[in-house]
Amino acid sequence: MENAIELVGHKIKEIRKRKNISQEKLAKMIDMNHRSIVRLENSYSKPSLETLNKIAKALNVKITDFFETETIKSRTEIIKDIQNSIDSMNDNELKMFYKAAYYFIH
Repeated sequence: MENAIELVGHKIKEIRKRKNISQEKLAKMIDMNHRSIVRLENSYSKPSLETLNKIAKALNVKITDFFETETIKSRTEIIKDIQNSIDSMNDNELKMFYKAAYYFIH
């Protein structure tokens, strides 16, 4: 589970990419340094409420969207991600994954 700062940074990046906006463009839109956007998205710095509000407005989303924990991926994308993860697991990791998934489902 991500902490709040990681979640916010991840969501900013996710939403920005989904809207095809570069880090440089977002920085210009909110009158901020490009490196500051990089630091926010990579959870190296904490955004102020004022900064979050500017970013939300620039991306045309609600500020609460940065704290949303539900995935925006489609079912197909989720299955593909899980399959890719499973394909890269060694035997022990696969067994642990199976046990965790089984426990969670049942």
